[in-house]
Amino acid sequence: MKSNMRHSLTAVSLAALLIVVGCKTTSTPLAGKAIDSLTGMHDAAEARLSTAAANAIAEGKTDEALAFYKKLYEQNRSTQDVALNYAQLLRKTGKAQEALDVLTPFTQSRRGNLRDDIDPIVSNEYAAANIETGNFEVAETLLNHVLEDKNAAAFHADAFNLLGVVLDAKGQHKEAEQNFRQALDGWKGDSTAVMNNLGLCLASEGLFDESLATLRQALLKAPNKPEIANNIQIVSDLRKSFIASKAATHSAKPAIKKKKKSM
Repeated sequence: MKSNMRHSLTAVSLAALLIVVGCKTTSTPLAGKAIDSLTGMHDAAEARLSTAAANAIAEGKTDEALAFYKKLYEQNRSTQDVALNYAQLLRKTGKAQEALDVLTPFTQSRRGNLRDDIDPIVSNEYAAANIETGNFEVAETLLNHVLEDKNAAAFHADAFNLLGVVLDAKGQHKEAEQNFRQALDGWKGDSTAVMNNLGLCLASEGLFDESLATLRQALLKAPNKPEIANNIQIVSDLRKSFIASKAATHSAKPAIKKKKKSM
């Protein structure tokens, strides 16, 4: 048996794959400081508020962080950095539609069309929120726009990862795999989220051994991420089911008797 098995998936495998696809992540790098470049006559309280929000995130206190960011955002709705960070936190805590609402003024014209001058980092975040809400076509348009912009090269790795999630969700697994690999080539920092996505994409292609190898490498780098360990178990079970189903199908085939040649 070859180490990498690429075959058409059986009905038994498809049920498990539905679970696998749902374990992908649109995790994106944090935009930066809550207040990056605010100038002028701002109260010192705002600086303390942004610090408190950052500390709450670091300590895993998401409800507190949301409360801080909401207050900060209400005071600075027109400031992109504040809106971007607030939107990221909303999305990462399961409030993707609220994140879209926050970013809409920075991404859409008054007529509701996507603007041509969207900041690449905002495009990526807006695309991630659209993926979470199932708006794959909008996300794909945004991400392709970022990838076509040579001046946005610093944001290409993130866009490749998100585009991979979109393509995988649309069933274009090979194209998705290529995007995940391109994301890894240019990724800076913790790449385990991308490795997780690549591993699950490989499972969708039927490359279970390669998938498991990728996921195990990710787990070695991030042993504190239980979702990766969970995905390893899912893919392992999927692989066993596939092998068992294939063996059962093979054994059920009737033996074909060769006819004797007429002399």
